[in-house]
Order: sequence, then C-alpha cells, then structure tokens
Amino acid sequence: VNEVWPDLFVGNAATARNKTLLQNLGITHVVNAADGPQHIDTGPRFYRDADIQYHGVEAADCRDFDLSPFFSETADFIHRALSQKAGKVLVHCARGISRSGTLVLAFLMIKEGLTLVEAVELVCRSRNILPNTGFLNQLCQLDSALRRRSHGEEKEMASHESKAGSKINAAKAAEESSTADDYVTPGSYELDKILNRGSVAYTHVNEVWPNVYIGDEWETALDKCTLKRLGVTHILNAAEGTWNNVDTGPGYYKDMDVVYYGVVAEDIPTFDLSQHFFSAAEFIRETLGNPQNKLLVHCVMGRSRSATLFLAYLMIYENMTIVDAIEHVKSHRRIIPNWGFLKQLRELDQQLLEGRGGL
Repeated sequence: VNEVWPDLFVGNAATARNKTLLQNLGITHVVNAADGPQHIDTGPRFYRDADIQYHGVEAADCRDFDLSPFFSETADFIHRALSQKAGKVLVHCARGISRSGTLVLAFLMIKEGLTLVEAVELVCRSRNILPNTGFLNQLCQLDSALRRRSHGEEKEMASHESKAGSKINAAKAAEESSTADDYVTPGSYELDKILNRGSVAYTHVNEVWPNVYIGDEWETALDKCTLKRLGVTHILNAAEGTWNNVDTGPGYYKDMDVVYYGVVAEDIPTFDLSQHFFSAAEFIRETLGNPQNKLLVHCVMGRSRSATLFLAYLMIYENMTIVDAIEHVKSHRRIIPNWGFLKQLRELDQQLLEGRGGL
C-alpha cells in the first residue's frame, strides 16, 4: 500500500482485508475496484465493525471492460471523503496496479485538474501502477473530453472579460493592491505545479543560497575533490544511515576540516521528516552565521529530502512562505520533494503563519 496523494492510498486485496492495517493508516473510506463474488467479495458488511464507508465497483481487469462509466461517481466518492476532516481513502483491487490505479488517475483528472500525463507521473512517484491498454484508452478519452471542456470554459471566460473589461481591470487592480494578509497556504497540487513550472535542468550540485549548495551522493557528497573545490566546510546529510541511504558520517570526512550533521530519513511520503525541520534549520543558521563557512545539504539525488530540509530553513529563519521558498530554490536547482514532505511543509507554513499572526 502506498500514499499517492495526500490521504489517498492505493493497495492490494491483502491491504483491504487487513483491518488492523487500515486502522493504523486511519482509513475512513474504501473503494473496491474489484467488487463482487467473482473478485474481492468484501462489501460494506465486511467493514461494519470498522466504521468505514464503502464504495464498490464491480470491474474485470481486461481491456474490453468499460470502466469509464464509474469514473465520475468514484471520483465524487473520493472527493467527498477527502473533504471530510481526517478523511482517508483506500482504493484497491486485487494487486493495486490496474483497476484501482485507473480510478485514482480518473479522480486526479476530474477533481484535481491534472492531465493524464501529470496524473500518471504523480502516482508513479509513489507506486508502480499499470492500467491495462483498454483502461489507458478510456483515460485518454477522458483526458480529451476534459481538455475540450476546459477550452470551452476558457473561451467563454475570455468573451465575458472582453464585454466587462473595465470591471475586470478594476478587480485586478484591487487584487494586485491587496495586502499579503490575503496569503493562504496553497494546496498540494498547486505546489506541485509551482515545482514543475519553468524549473532548471537537473545537475549534480547547485548553489541555491549564498554559501549553500544542494547536491547528490556520488558526484558531490562522496567526491572529496568536489567538496574541496567548492570550499565546503559543513555538511548536512539528509539521508544518513546504512540502508538505501548515504552511509558517510563524520568518520568519512576525518581527513577534511568539515563539520558534519546527519539526519536519518527515508524518501517515502509516510516518513515524518518534520521532526527534523527545526534542528536541521538551526544547524544551517549557525553555519551561515560565519560568512567564511560553506554548506552542502545532500541526500541521494539532492532533490527530495535535502531540498525539503532547506526549504524548511528558508521558511523558519528567512521568513519565507512555502511558495517563496520553492520559487527561490527551484530557480537554482531541480527539486522534487515527495508528496508526504510537501504536506509536512504545508503544515509548517500554516504553523508559521499562525505564529506570526499572519504576514
């Protein structure tokens, strides 16, 4: 099971039948994309002791099956569930890769405004899905229909604006002159769009702030020649540890005059990186207190864990909003915090706004 969107999970049949796991995940709603006696015959009765709302779709995982009639009603069910306080949804089928993946993609397209390509790229960051060719064709048709509808709405809006130009211009002027008190933390999808809009090409290491570099493992953190060339004096390893991480530690740099700080973190949406936000930010602040110091913040690729920790620093000590921080860093480096980390940064943004009494 994987969280592919804030509070939206995709899993297999074993996940759906494991009520203890569902309780631990906080699942409040279940979409069974393989409902029925010939498939996964759970139904609402199976969850009657678990306080879970159920939506069943009796679908076969074959390319000739028309799943599209279920797109809108399932998207509505997921949207209503996620709109509830503490609402969390599991969408599953037998293996959690075709029927369930297709319905989640349709939800993201219908309710969140993503294109098919954007939806696939987003979900595949967290889970390997593989809709069959028939389902993909149905999603392509949905994508085309949504694009046509969006284009029609844009033309209608443009016509309306041309007829009421003075009113629109007055409203625009008022909006532009509004104070920063109107700032509201954007949703996760809006942040993802900001991250992907006009970003620079990926390279091994970039200076993202005066005397601060974000880099990767092999070509930066492990390359002492590169570190010496950059003049690095301090290192923040956002992927410390021996399993699937960067196992350096202070001992690796014992022949260099480098101050080391390690954060043991996994690059998965369910990992709570926020527990390290303030301590890592304090390390960065103290390092930059001396203008002679130069800091490398890194993880494996230098795109998710390390970027998230530096974004948190900018928000905590440089008084940036999450939008300002992302816009600044992505103008220097290609970063892709996973969805769980983006959610934690959103919560930090809201926390800081409340603490400052608004901007």
